[in-house]
Amino acid sequence: METSDLPTTITSQDRARLADMLFEIGAVKFGAFRIKLHETQPDAPLSPIYLNFRLLRSYPEVLGFTAELLLKLAAPLKFDVLADIPTGVTPIVSVMTYLGKYPMISPRQSAKAYGLGVAIDGEYKEGQRVLLVDDVISAGDSKFEAIEKLQKAGLVVKDLLVVVDRQQGGAAGLREKGFRPYSVATIGQLLDRYRETGAIDEDRYQNVVAYLGLK
Repeated sequence: METSDLPTTITSQDRARLADMLFEIGAVKFGAFRIKLHETQPDAPLSPIYLNFRLLRSYPEVLGFTAELLLKLAAPLKFDVLADIPTGVTPIVSVMTYLGKYPMISPRQSAKAYGLGVAIDGEYKEGQRVLLVDDVISAGDSKFEAIEKLQKAGLVVKDLLVVVDRQQGGAAGLREKGFRPYSVATIGQLLDRYRETGAIDEDRYQNVVAYLGLK
């Protein structure tokens, strides 16, 4: 498991339920997919698994449950404000904001060229501690981009939450830079659940595990 261990009330039953929900709505798909990695490495092998958390906005029960699990993961941490990495996880963090009564800000992918020209949406104060949230971590590039924008605004970022760690080096890279990433589940845990329930067969399981280099 690449993401840091953190004492939480998240149980194996919680993770199993989340895995089942994601599979049932098609947020986890198996096949051959281009992913963000291919923007810089177009000749890299296609991914045999794809996680699409943008679907959750159409499934309120799954959206709410995912937000609840992230709030459980966040409970031991100290922070003043939540920040999403737009836009895949934005609906989830919006629910976290409502349920947990935490303020939320959003580092923009590009600063507005009109109006106030802000780089971060929402209200914040210099020196506040930010808990950064995203749906998936792979290489971690998007996390560093968001962190840089937040730090330039005088905000403090140490802890990051993701729903699923793809276990492809991103969490380790963040830790090397002094950040603390935490995940609700790893992709290995999802795969173990799908093999256990028969959602995928052994060949599919071994194919994905080999691609990810998990064993």
